[in-house]
Amino acid sequence: MLNILMSMTKEGASDGPQFVAPAKTSRDTLITTAYRLHRTRWRILEPYRRLKNALKKLQEDYLKSKEANALMRYVKLGQSVREVAMLEKQYWKLLNIPAQEGTEDANCYVVKIIELLEDTPTQLPPTRGIGALLQSTIGKPAEANVDTVLHDSLKARKSEDLVKECEGLYAQLYRLTKKYLGLRRLIKELHDKYEATRMFPIVPRYAMLKKMIKATLRAPEFADICHEQTE
Repeated sequence: MLNILMSMTKEGASDGPQFVAPAKTSRDTLITTAYRLHRTRWRILEPYRRLKNALKKLQEDYLKSKEANALMRYVKLGQSVREVAMLEKQYWKLLNIPAQEGTEDANCYVVKIIELLEDTPTQLPPTRGIGALLQSTIGKPAEANVDTVLHDSLKARKSEDLVKECEGLYAQLYRLTKKYLGLRRLIKELHDKYEATRMFPIVPRYAMLKKMIKATLRAPEFADICHEQTE
């Protein structure tokens, strides 16, 4: 398992995870650790970008809607919120990652996420027949090539560089996981609010749509990522 990660210091863990390689860590262990950290980060990065892009588009649509009249703006806002809310139902595009428990050490939490995602297969859209077969195989050759390139790149690095790589990846993975969970919470709340207003008349629902969008765009979780570029 993650021998290095499980050997981390506990001091200062409340401020975030710390990567500390044991004195006699083998080069192969460093390569394996860096590889697993990279793979886990990539696994979270795709759904994270999907959520981030959807929320940034919601912000853009909201600002543009101010140029329309009241009726057209109502329609545009409803469409924009619906597009974001639909992500909550598209489970195959997202990851179910548990939140860090109140008493859970940051180091142990990162190790848990790595092991959890390694044991969780990539989910596919609910397609049957030949479509499902194609979706299950079409991406495997490309993914294998990426893995090979990554592994060869890590093998070409010095041990001290691998330690630094692990240090940076460990902090990035923890931070990315926390941001992803924050965006998932925003999407879930927006979805629930949207569904709760679907049967309301236009006038009160118009105000509700504006209110739920403003609440989402003013949330700390969105403020944390609003400066990032759409990818």
